Amino acid sequence: MESNRYDVVVVGAGIAGLTAAGAAAHQNLKVALVATGPGSFVLGTSSVKAHELLEAGQTHELSEAIAFCREMARLAGCPLEEDAADGRWLPTLLGAFQRVALAPRALWQAAPREGASAAVVGIHGLTTFDENFMADRLNENARRIGSSCIYTAHQISFTRDFGIPVSSVRVAKCFDRDPSFRVEFASALRKAVSGAQYILLPGLLGMNSSAQQIAEFEREVGCAIGELPTLPPSIPSLRLSQRLEGYLRRAGVEFFRGYPVEQIEIHEDSPIRLQVASPGHPMILRGESVVLASGQHSASLLGGQCAGRDQQMHPLTAAGSAMAQNLFVAGSLLDNGSGNSGEAIEILTGYRAGTLAAATRGCYAGR
Repeated sequence: MESNRYDVVVVGAGIAGLTAAGAAAHQNLKVALVATGPGSFVLGTSSVKAHELLEAGQTHELSEAIAFCREMARLAGCPLEEDAADGRWLPTLLGAFQRVALAPRALWQAAPREGASAAVVGIHGLTTFDENFMADRLNENARRIGSSCIYTAHQISFTRDFGIPVSSVRVAKCFDRDPSFRVEFASALRKAVSGAQYILLPGLLGMNSSAQQIAEFEREVGCAIGELPTLPPSIPSLRLSQRLEGYLRRAGVEFFRGYPVEQIEIHEDSPIRLQVASPGHPMILRGESVVLASGQHSASLLGGQCAGRDQQMHPLTAAGSAMAQNLFVAGSLLDNGSGNSGEAIEILTGYRAGTLAAATRGCYAGR
């Protein structure tokens, strides 16, 4: 196969695109993923709320898609915890609680524990997180959900200069790169929260740290740690995105990052041609099948003519016919005002589109 020709090309690096690329790569195909940057899910908590499962319909296919996504995350070193039946009460950005069915382990560990004392720890200078506000709100809202967990506010500071203002991204990068900082961090936590049964921190435990590295940090502190949502970008979501990307690279997926797809050309019974705005001159990629998973950018690539999709994930023309048998769509483009949204739909449609795209392998080879 030509170097710029792939069995499957995925456009978009949100959770739908990453899942689609993983599903195709799972079939030992030549897969490329093109994206300008991380998907919009890094602006959220990378969690699936319990009501999203109900809206998506708790089908066997959804369970299969979530199981596949969880396995990818586990192999990537950033496991997801699940309670599809009842969900778990997890703190929100504003100190309330919401039912969550699936979340990264570090966020999952922030759930209230009956009769426990939880230390809410802020960082001196981190203006995007107020530990006193969060502790007060969590105490008030814990009673509303019938929890007896008690939250107390604490603050720690560091000797090093993170600049002004201190940001969770800067702290997270330091956590990733500097072992001496992690030692200082663990020591500060031990001194500040002695006697607490577990610790809640704003999400900042590294942008690429693995579950094993976070567990080692917990052992140094001597206490379980859960992360709390903060203002975007979400460090836990960035962590999940980067870990999944690393896993997909190891699985053979070729990434083209920072380059938007400017145009797609569809010819009947032929590979799809994608023009990518790379430096110098446009780069051309060809895919026997293509998955568009880049939200409204996908809609613009289709000329704004997409009138929905069929059960095989093909985008439809206004007349109701498939635009191409080797073109698939996934993610938020499929919402169409139905009310179905959120990460559950992203995972489901990404898995379905990637699986169906992989099944077209060989249909257009040699054309």
